[in-house]
Amino acid sequence: MAETDLEAELARLKRASSAGESNAPEELTRSSALPTPTELAPEEIGRVAIPDRLFISQGEQQIELYLPEVRRDEIALGEYVVIPLGYRPEKLFGRIKRIAYRKRDAIDDLSEVHALVSAASVGEDEYVALAQVEPISLISSSGQPTEVRYIPKPNTLVRRVISEEEVKIGLDLPPDGLFLGYLAVNGERITVAGQIPIAYYLLNDADKTGDPLIFTHLLIAGMSGRGKTHTAKNFLRQVIGSRYRMERRGGAVRQPCLVIIDPEDEYWGLREDNPNLKNIPSEERANLAGSGVKLGGVGEVLTVYSAVEAGKSYHGCDAHTDFTIPFELVGDFPYLIAGGELNEAQYAGLERLIRDFFKRSSDKSYRAFRAFVHDDAELERYKESDLIHEATLGAIRRRVSRGQFEKIFDQGANPITELYKSVFAEGAVSVFPTAHLSMEAERVVVLAVMSMIADGKTRLSEDKPWGRRIAQFPIVLAVDEAHNYLTASQTQQDRIIIEKFVAAAKQGRKDRLGLVLITQNPQDVSEAVLSQISTRILLGMDQTMAERAGAPGHYQKALPYFEKGRMVVHSPDNSQPVEIRGLPFCLVR
Repeated sequence: MAETDLEAELARLKRASSAGESNAPEELTRSSALPTPTELAPEEIGRVAIPDRLFISQGEQQIELYLPEVRRDEIALGEYVVIPLGYRPEKLFGRIKRIAYRKRDAIDDLSEVHALVSAASVGEDEYVALAQVEPISLISSSGQPTEVRYIPKPNTLVRRVISEEEVKIGLDLPPDGLFLGYLAVNGERITVAGQIPIAYYLLNDADKTGDPLIFTHLLIAGMSGRGKTHTAKNFLRQVIGSRYRMERRGGAVRQPCLVIIDPEDEYWGLREDNPNLKNIPSEERANLAGSGVKLGGVGEVLTVYSAVEAGKSYHGCDAHTDFTIPFELVGDFPYLIAGGELNEAQYAGLERLIRDFFKRSSDKSYRAFRAFVHDDAELERYKESDLIHEATLGAIRRRVSRGQFEKIFDQGANPITELYKSVFAEGAVSVFPTAHLSMEAERVVVLAVMSMIADGKTRLSEDKPWGRRIAQFPIVLAVDEAHNYLTASQTQQDRIIIEKFVAAAKQGRKDRLGLVLITQNPQDVSEAVLSQISTRILLGMDQTMAERAGAPGHYQKALPYFEKGRMVVHSPDNSQPVEIRGLPFCLVR
């Protein structure tokens, strides 16, 4: 339609509108859509288009495709697609990043005309449907993923992925390892020929990264009720019985000892079978078997260690071993009794008193230390020599004399420093429930266990038999409610603990220490600790939490809508960021 025709048509429509006419001219209401392909293969969804421009660069790309009417209602954000280059053997692998409608040129030119045409007169066919593709990788002729460096041609047919191989190569997925779930898009498992779901694994050998990724640490985070514990149990079940070399090149192959801090008394269920597993459909069982998934309880390799606190009782797992924290551990970890109340100068004074007490006293008990701190004659020399100010000494005495400590230390049960051979044993699973303890006792117990592991792995306790024991084989330390212990708080006690665990985490690859942190408040975990985490398993959470937890940008807005069991895995050393679907059932009790 020429420009003069447009002006005449606009004038005519205005006159018609004034006269009460409502119908647009036939040439404006008639569909001007591109011809719909008469024969599209089931996997084909459209063609590469150039509505504006088509380009790739190191910083950004713009690859769009026309969606014919027969495919418009089938395409969803996040779907994986393949674009054959044609002039080269490679295929571009990407995901649908944006879906849009664009006005056709005739309507764009007649914006005023369009405003006068009734909604009933202009249908969907007056618009072009476009999808924008985010390139992820090139699938080379050798079956390896490479960076995107070649551009697809206009009008090239675009299709969905059609094979497990395409997905695994395109996303650079490990072929096996520690099973986490099945690859998904928008909450639905991706299936290929034969309706087979695609398993997602965490790399468990040294071929690709030089170290199994369990020793570069994991975060499992999500809001309450989104399946953190369920996910953690299923994942930890895969860790049990796995085998790792103690050194990158050569060295003994050992099973890890799994230590679990369990604030809600839930993880002893790893010992027993889930009775509902017998109801799993045969097809699902075949998927699990084909994916190499370990299922069922681990039996007697799991021991529950229940800390004793005067006036408190543990009523969880029937079979458990009681233990106590001996005060002698305070000689190694003075912060166990420092709490968050002491400032830097007061903590330094406490350390001096503890060091001198353990040098001089044959009685290493808490009661003996409390008597030492309150012995005015004994401590007079500290004040006279100005080693500890009188006011500082008063603050230390008040802290040390808290009545709760007498209920925590030296309770007559097996000291953990004597149980260490069974607690820290190759292939063992040692679970430490804490729900039965007071808040003060829980913190002392958890920090004692965690500190023994950290110092044993960083060789700071080689003079201790338990320190030498811990160094002998891999340790995986799983900490539920991790924000309570590796906190972003800035008390003197917290700073010391964070420094200790950051140092241990940095040496995790070399010393074979893996941290699995489980939390519903990742924003409260120390940033210094989070910076050491290479794999983040993120379940449903609000957008602010998703950003704090390190979710990829394009998932941050989606995570608030994730239902139970739906998660994002961000593990740069393992694969592209992906959505996966966890198992709907627990592999253990």
